[in-house]
Amino acid sequence: MIYVPKQGATATSAQTAAAPADPQTSLTVNASGANGSKVNLNTATKEQLMQVDGIGDKKATKIIEYRQQHGSFKQLSELKDISGIGDKTYQKLSKSLTI
Repeated sequence: MIYVPKQGATATSAQTAAAPADPQTSLTVNASGANGSKVNLNTATKEQLMQVDGIGDKKATKIIEYRQQHGSFKQLSELKDISGIGDKTYQKLSKSLTI
């Protein structure tokens, strides 16, 4: 489900109205992460990924390479398939990312 907010609606109100309870499947309106919203793994640029605490240049590159090789992420847990992202790192990143 994709939510398109009415003109003037904020991303926060859009997330509240449309976000499912499962954080692995929630969608957000803004992929920038600049205003505290979650960054979309399937649409974010390298620069947007690097705004997430815990993702630097190398991890952002690996995420984009994984996305190019395997297609869109279907679940956040696919992050653990990327070299250098284990359970602990995944738990930290999953709070700031969405698909």
